[in-house]
Amino acid sequence: MISQLKKLRQRGFTLIELMIVVAIIGILAAVAIPAFMDYMKKSKKTEAALQLNKIGKNNKVIFISSASFATGSVTATPATTCCTAADKKCPVAAANWAVSGWQALDFQVDEPHLFQYAYVGGANASTATAVGDLDCDGTAITYSMLMAAAGGNPSAQLIEPPPNTD
Repeated sequence: MISQLKKLRQRGFTLIELMIVVAIIGILAAVAIPAFMDYMKKSKKTEAALQLNKIGKNNKVIFISSASFATGSVTATPATTCCTAADKKCPVAAANWAVSGWQALDFQVDEPHLFQYAYVGGANASTATAVGDLDCDGTAITYSMLMAAAGGNPSAQLIEPPPNTD
């Protein structure tokens, strides 16, 4: 009798018990993976907001000291989309940011990045944009920083893309 009880204890898990565990793991994965992917996209989008805020702050300093925003324009930097790079990020290239427009704004990106940045500025209004294809599927999103000066008071407003784009 005791030997039969020992054999029952040594049997292990039944097929039904294993299937229940697999089903529970599947349900947890079905909930966790999409949430994780959304979290990753949000973290990638943060880059654009941070860099455009940096441009906005630097341009406000320029306006306060000279009563004019940085004038001129800078085309998309880097010139090609970041999806062409091996790790889907634009590599750091100091030469990209050596253009007079970026130097006037005291702006450069010092680490691999996901967005291309551009700037168009006049004395009383300017716009900086960040365009990026975060998952390299051909659908890009655009962030904009609109800067204006009303009555000698510079302001900046970040315009974000609609949710669930890209």
